[in-house]
Amino acid sequence: MTGTTPNEWRLLLRRSVCLLALALTLLAPPSRAAVLSNEAETNRSATVFERRVALSKELGATHVVITEDIPPALWQFEPPDDPYPAWYVYRPSLLKIFPPREVQPHVNTQYADRIARIFEERCKILRKYGLKAQWNSNEPQVMPEVFFAAYPQLRGPRVDQPNRSRVPCFAPCVDQPETLRLYREAIKELLRRCPEIESFNFLTTDSGSGFCWVPGLYPGINGNSNCKNRPMEDRVSSFLRNLQDAAKEAEHDIIVNVTPIAPRQWMIPSFSPQVLNAIVAKLPRGLAVSGREGPDGQPLPVGRAGFTSGDPFYPVVGIVVPNMAGAGRGRGGDGGPAGDAGVEGTTSQGSVRNGGAESRARMLLVSLGDETTMDFNFRLLKAPRGVPARNMIERLQNLRAFAVAEVGEEQADNLMEVWSSLSEVQRGLSALDFGGMLRFGHVLNRWVVRPMVPFPEELAPDQKAYYRRFLFQAKGEEQADDLVDIQAMRMYEGWGAKMLFQRVIEINVPLVRNARNRIERIRAAAKDDAARHPWELMRKRLEALICLMESADNMVAYQAHLDRIRNLGIKPEPNPVLGTGSDWARADMMETARKEIDNVMRLRELVQSTSEPLLDTASTQQEETIMRLGPDVAAQIKQKIDIMNDHWKDYDRIFTAPNP
Repeated sequence: MTGTTPNEWRLLLRRSVCLLALALTLLAPPSRAAVLSNEAETNRSATVFERRVALSKELGATHVVITEDIPPALWQFEPPDDPYPAWYVYRPSLLKIFPPREVQPHVNTQYADRIARIFEERCKILRKYGLKAQWNSNEPQVMPEVFFAAYPQLRGPRVDQPNRSRVPCFAPCVDQPETLRLYREAIKELLRRCPEIESFNFLTTDSGSGFCWVPGLYPGINGNSNCKNRPMEDRVSSFLRNLQDAAKEAEHDIIVNVTPIAPRQWMIPSFSPQVLNAIVAKLPRGLAVSGREGPDGQPLPVGRAGFTSGDPFYPVVGIVVPNMAGAGRGRGGDGGPAGDAGVEGTTSQGSVRNGGAESRARMLLVSLGDETTMDFNFRLLKAPRGVPARNMIERLQNLRAFAVAEVGEEQADNLMEVWSSLSEVQRGLSALDFGGMLRFGHVLNRWVVRPMVPFPEELAPDQKAYYRRFLFQAKGEEQADDLVDIQAMRMYEGWGAKMLFQRVIEINVPLVRNARNRIERIRAAAKDDAARHPWELMRKRLEALICLMESADNMVAYQAHLDRIRNLGIKPEPNPVLGTGSDWARADMMETARKEIDNVMRLRELVQSTSEPLLDTASTQQEETIMRLGPDVAAQIKQKIDIMNDHWKDYDRIFTAPNP
């Protein structure tokens, strides 16, 4: 490092200390208090699950997804500063939760036993209600490098996204007979311990999963050289038949569906239409790809009703928006703790969607959302509607009848306006969807708690530690310091992006304010405190949504200012003459910072004003991840505010200070 300046040495030291602090934090063993907290959370989760099962049963469901809302597999963050495992630590892999003997030394069996017990308890609950289970995850899923060091012949495709990971990640090669044997043993053990599981839904080519030689793999088409020339239809069909045959040997009849990620415009599809047809033609009944059951490609006879958990308002919780237009919404792609692979889109007022398989449906799944929306969604799905709606007008009439049942005739129109406004906001925010904007910005990039300062690279390690380890950033400190560099996409970069982003926010925030005001009218008209409470809580959640939307606007605008000033390279005048005014950019940038301070202070007050959740947060600090905010989010917001207030003089280093 010949020629390194003292300032550069200091920056290198700070970065090294920051990375060391990150490693020590992630590797620290859980305390006894944390263990007890985990047990309490497991018990609470079981109670919530039973409530979900009971409501689903009443709605006519035959199956319930059991893989939602599980503790993250933190052991998979290896090395600790690699963010990419965040995409699969909430997704239970067959080989990692029910590992065969050869796999056990290479996975965390303590975690596996904990999660397996959770699934066993959930199956007992399902047994009590006479229901069956569905397992949602992603397969073939990445395995630890130590596994492939021990069994190099089983190394399959590289499946990480190279710009979002620090180390390459590989899934097992399912063309190898030994890999298929391991999967057979894993699924047999799963069915032995959880006999209620009858259906499997696997996301692939995403979130650390994929088959060899699939064109859409993130690192590019790749795989085990020994199987390169094997037809894709043989590869995928043999993997699925292997699971089905293993289940039959264990005296179980299962349904397995593999859903490749839905490609965006810049992505290559996993399977061409011709390849997909060839795969499906080789599948027997009960096996499917993209919901098309073999061998004739008919829609898989699985009915779905309810609401997705892919919420555009996340991390705000508890906001339900009935589908005003009657069209389902949903997307493939990486999910988080609140999401699940392959679940279909929202349906209006609970109508069943099964892709035309009504006459053949032998399963019905009902999605009720999370704990904060479950009861409301149940009431909406349960509401009597008389004659089924044939068009949008009749659909809206049915929805208004439900609104009357919720708030009475006098306030029903206000509630309809709330839903209409929020439905418009959903559509409006979709323009910024490279993944849910609020999720990607405020959670994956921690906008909500990280400070805006002119020189983020100069922050001391202890000023960064509370948010830095939770940024989804795999490249380095320069990228991590960029407020709009999220997963190496930089989708909101530049002054033009700032203006477009600002336009989306300024159109949609008034719609949320209108919804909030209508909720306030409903709250004011309620007959007593008990009736007012849910509407007051909803008002606070909508206030929190406004705060996050405005914070997102501030973050994008601030980074655009930083980039513009750095690119101009203009040095501030050290001794401005008397009468020098503030540069417009200086005034706008500092005003943006001040708006953000006041905005997140309001958010902090909202979070502290109630014991009920406004934002989705981990139950313990140990389970805060890139995908989930921590339980101390209010304290982290205060840190953000304090750091920003400590750095007002830094603006004089990039702008000429006014001397009026």
